Amino acid sequence: MIDGIIHQVSNESNVFHINTFSIELEDKIRGLLSSICHGISDAESGRIAYNYKSTLKELFERFKGKTNMQKKGMVGELLAHVLIFAYFDNFDTVSPYFNTEERNVKKGFDLVLYNVTNSEIWITEVKSGHLHKDKNSNETSKDLLGTAKRDLNSRLNENNQALWINAITGAKKSLDEYNDKKKLVKNILEDIQDTVVTNNATSLDKNVILVSNLFNNLNDKVNINTAEKFSLSVETEQIFNKHIIICIQKATLRKILSFLEGELI
Repeated sequence: MIDGIIHQVSNESNVFHINTFSIELEDKIRGLLSSICHGISDAESGRIAYNYKSTLKELFERFKGKTNMQKKGMVGELLAHVLIFAYFDNFDTVSPYFNTEERNVKKGFDLVLYNVTNSEIWITEVKSGHLHKDKNSNETSKDLLGTAKRDLNSRLNENNQALWINAITGAKKSLDEYNDKKKLVKNILEDIQDTVVTNNATSLDKNVILVSNLFNNLNDKVNINTAEKFSLSVETEQIFNKHIIICIQKATLRKILSFLEGELI
C-alpha cells in the first residue's frame, strides 16, 4: 500500500518491513502528522497552530531533553500511528499523540482506537528499541511484544482512574467536531471508567493491539511466524478479549529524524 513497505498479515498477526524511506511514505507522514499529533478536529480547523510546519516545530520541542531511549519510543509510537492510519481502514485514532498540558513523555495509553465497523474501543501499546544483546530480530521483537503485553495487562487491571480520564480527554479533543462519534466513544470510555471507580478494573473485556518497533538492519528480518506464535500465546493466556499483533522493523532511527529535521527548513 505504501511504496518501500512490505506488509505481511496472517489472521491477527502483522509484520511491516520498512525497506526504504520512500517518497510515498514521506508524503503519508506529511499528510497525517497534524491529525496524529493534535487529533482530527484540530487538524481540520485550518488554524496556523495545527498546520504541518507548526506541528513539526512542536514535535522537535518535545524531543528536546529526551534520552535516546525516549526518542526511540516517541518515533516508534509515531510510526505505529502512521501505519495504523494507512493499513487499518476500520480504525480511527481517538487519542492525540501530543499531551495537551505538557511536553513530557505521554502518560496513559499510547493509542486509543475506535473501530467504526462495530463501535469497539482498542487500546494500543507500543514498545521500541534496538537489537537486544546476543539476540536476533525475532527474539528482540518477541521481547518487545512481551513487555508491551505485560505493561498493558498491568495497567488495564489497575483501578487507576487517571488513565481513563486522559483517554476521555483525548477522545473529546480528537473528535470535537464529530459529535455523534464523540458521544459514542465517550460513553464507552466512561463505562470503563465506572468499573475502575468501583475497583472492578479488568483486562478480560478489553481489545488490545500490541506493537513492537525494532530498529535493526533488515538483513536480519523479523518474520511473520514470530508474530503468529506470540499471538497464539496471548490467545492461550486469555487475558484480553481480542488482540492484534504488529511487528514493525526499520533499519535506523536516524533516517526518520533526518527526514523530519529536513522538513523544518
